[in-house]
Formats: sequence, structure tokens, C-alpha cells
Amino acid sequence: MKELNNINIRPGVTILSVLKHLNYKPYYALAEFVDNAIDSYLKNENELKKIEGDDYKLRIDIEFDTNNQKITIKDNAAGIHSNDYQRAFRTAELPPDNTRLSEFGMGMKSAACWFSNKWQAKTTALNENVERKVSFDISKIVEDKIQELQIETKDAKPNSHYTLITLFGIEEKMPIRRGLGKVKRHLASIYRDFLRKDILDLYINGEKLSYKTPKILNTAYFETPNEENVTWKQEVDFDFGDDHNGGRLRAKGFVAIMETMSVRDSGFALFRRGRVIEGSADNDEGFRPPALSGSLGSHRYKRLFGELHLEGFNVSHTKDGFQWDDNMEAFLELLKGELDGENSIPILKQADKYRVRESAKNYQKVSQKVVDNTTDKIQNGIAKDVQAVVAKLTTNIVEEPQLEEVEKSYHKKFPLNISNIDYMVHIELSYDETIDELIQVGDHLIPEKDKNYKNIGVRLSLIHPFMVEFAGDDHKVIEPILRLVVALGLSEIIVKKSGAPVTELRNNINDLLLGSLSKI
Repeated sequence: MKELNNINIRPGVTILSVLKHLNYKPYYALAEFVDNAIDSYLKNENELKKIEGDDYKLRIDIEFDTNNQKITIKDNAAGIHSNDYQRAFRTAELPPDNTRLSEFGMGMKSAACWFSNKWQAKTTALNENVERKVSFDISKIVEDKIQELQIETKDAKPNSHYTLITLFGIEEKMPIRRGLGKVKRHLASIYRDFLRKDILDLYINGEKLSYKTPKILNTAYFETPNEENVTWKQEVDFDFGDDHNGGRLRAKGFVAIMETMSVRDSGFALFRRGRVIEGSADNDEGFRPPALSGSLGSHRYKRLFGELHLEGFNVSHTKDGFQWDDNMEAFLELLKGELDGENSIPILKQADKYRVRESAKNYQKVSQKVVDNTTDKIQNGIAKDVQAVVAKLTTNIVEEPQLEEVEKSYHKKFPLNISNIDYMVHIELSYDETIDELIQVGDHLIPEKDKNYKNIGVRLSLIHPFMVEFAGDDHKVIEPILRLVVALGLSEIIVKKSGAPVTELRNNINDLLLGSLSKI
């Protein structure tokens, strides 16, 4: 019997076929190529600037060619050197220096194989006047158990340095339309630190990406509105425990309140080695622990944001999450302690309690947008909904009270046919402080009756406490409320023909929303 002294545990080529099943999202997969380029730049910055001059900047171009179903990623970093070439294309072989963004020896291979079965890499390394190209056909490699690939070489221009990755046959995973916009937002967010430091120019389909930090609230504390303004930003810096290598776990950054509420921009971005790992962009990716961000939909949830650079933590191999182990609770507790400390501003309380009343000019702009959008969308669809109400109520008609005139408002009218009757609906969005009711319905809201129609007038107050609390000037919140108001007004007027006292329903709604319900 042959004596066994060792065993070969190097990954076989079949692992390449498994990589397409990784739990990637397009922007995280593309980030692997960006990471490699930044890593190459950082390791060779001095040499690159000797050749290109001090004005040299890393540039990465990502292009989505939908016609030819391919994606290309090109950078002007230092390329893949000959002494790194073999390792670079072997799966899970760690780079000699993995202290920056190229860490696991998996990024390029796993991302490329996730996107496509066929891809190639073409590169010229700094100070090596040779262009090398290697092509992957994963199906063929796995089927034939190919262990070696041919490298195509040709002469390169002196001082050339670049890498070009081409992914072929991209169909389902090609970002298009809204998906493309999401890729742009995420990549700009993930690499915001490099963009802000002017280290990187990142382009997608020729468009240069940029990241805009939300404007920070500058106003007085809500309990003392007449005192001096405060810039609501709190710097944080603390240690919490040891990492696996005997070093310290550390968090450094800031927490702040946005001037304008935004679910998309709220939440925390968690960095490692200069790039965002969690909380890159959009409300579906934000890091919002309830202990800090509050409950879903609350003012704190929609206003609080921050950037925190973490040291000493490991991340998943796809770099889309931290491996917290048992440190999450300690991290949140210490962070909250930093914000509640004696020398800290009361940022969490301000985020909870601060309310802003928008300017008349802003209300006018928002009112026009909301009313225009609403009239366009409900004209064809609301008639059937209202008709269903008509047959349900049968009592005496209640006389409508006289309503006061207002100046601070936006009006619009539109025709609507319900039960073969032509109505002219007059909508008014008011931001007049003398109006106490949230919803009003009546003839007095009809500036000028159209003789060819039965006229209906409805009014919604934008500065009613309920609207200030839950809507502000967010047109996406105001629009559905306005649709509800229009439907209520239409139903109220129409069912009067059946003798129903529906105004009592509206009056009760107004009383409740002005009182206890506005404080929920």
C-alpha cells in the first residue's frame, strides 16, 4: 500500500462555475474591479506620479454596452505585474500585501464569473512594455478541466499602464434603466471618500460620478427657538474591545441631522479602509439600527445620518457586510453614549422633536407639483371608486357651512365624469396659517363656477399640525393624502343626493387629526 504523506487541497477549476451563484448585487460585483484598481494605485502611487506627474489621478471607466451585451471596466492604475500575474488569476490566493482593498484574492475572479461565463483581462504593467491578455470560458474550463490558460502577449508603448476587463454575454445581470441609476448611486456612495479626496475619477457610460453629502441642519434647539443656531453634527471617536489579532476595535466619524428629511439619504454609512461596506445608498441598504435611528418612518429615522470608519473588523468576502461577532451591541451602546455624553449636543432629542415649517415660496412650488401630478393621475381612475360609495348612504342632507377665503394657496380644476354626470373638481392646497381644518369641502372653494358642469371644491391645509408632522414638503407623501382628500370630497358631495349626513364623518376626522391623532 502506498504511504500517503500529504494531500493537495488547492481549489480545482470547478470552483469557477460556483462563483456565479454568489449572493452579489451588480454594484457590489462592480466594486470588486474598482477595489483592485484603487489598490493598485495606492501601492504604486509614487511610481505612477514619477511617470505621469503630480497631476496624475486614478481614472476608472465602466461601460455597459447593451447592444453587444458586454461590460468593460478600464483603469489607468499600475496594471498587473509579471510577478503577480499567476497569483492574480488563481482563485482564493491571497495577495502578498492584503492590508488595503485587494484582500481575499477572490474579487476579480468571483465578480467576473458572477456576471459572465466568458470574460477576458488585458493589462500592461508599470515599467513593463508588454501587453498581456488572458481569456476565460468557464464552461469549457470546467468541462475539460483545463488547468492552464494561454497568455497572449504583444509589445506595449513605453510607460503604458492599464487594465481592461471585458465581460461578454451579459443578459439578465446587465444594469438598465432604474438598475443603472442604482448602480451609479451606490458606486458614488461606496467610493465617496476617494472621490472627495480627489484620488479617483469614476465614470459610468461617460458620466463622471460624484457624491453630495446631505446638508446639515443649522438651527436653534427646538426647546429654545430664540437662542443661537447650532450646527447639528457630532464628532465621535471611541475604542470598544480587541480584534482577533490583538489590536483594538475602533470607530471614528460623525453623526448629524439632515436639513431636509430624506429616507434615501438617512442612516449610517460604515467604512473600512476608506470604502463603504454597509449603508452605501438608498433606503434598502441603509444601516439604521432602531437604537439609534428610531422607529421606521419617525422624524429621527428620516433625519439622522452619519459616517463611521471602523477599524479592526473583518468583512464578508463580497464586502457587503461586517462580521460583527458579539460586538454589535457594544458598538451601538458606546456610540449612543458618545451622543448622550455631557459634552455632546442633544442630537437625538433634536432629531426626534425638531419640526420645520417650510417657507411660503417652497409650499407654493410643492403645491403646484402635487396638484398637477394628482389631477393627471386620478382623472381616469377615481370615478368608479366614488360610485361605489353612492349607494351605501341614505339620510337627510346637512347644510354646508360657509368657508373662509385664503390667499396663500394653489388652485387647479379638472373635469370628471361620474355616473354620466360631468363634474368640475376644484382643488386647493393651502398654506395659510388662519386655516384650522385639515380638510374642507364646499362651494366657497370654487373661485368661478363652470356653467357646463356641476362644481365641487376641496381644500387641504399643508400647515395643519398633522401635515407638518408627517408630510413636511415631501410631495411623495402629500400626493396620496391629496388623493384621499379629493375622493372624500367627491364622495361627500355626490352622496348628498341620497340624503346622507357625510359631513359629520369629515368633521370627526378633522377634530381627531387636529387633536390626539396629530400627536401619535
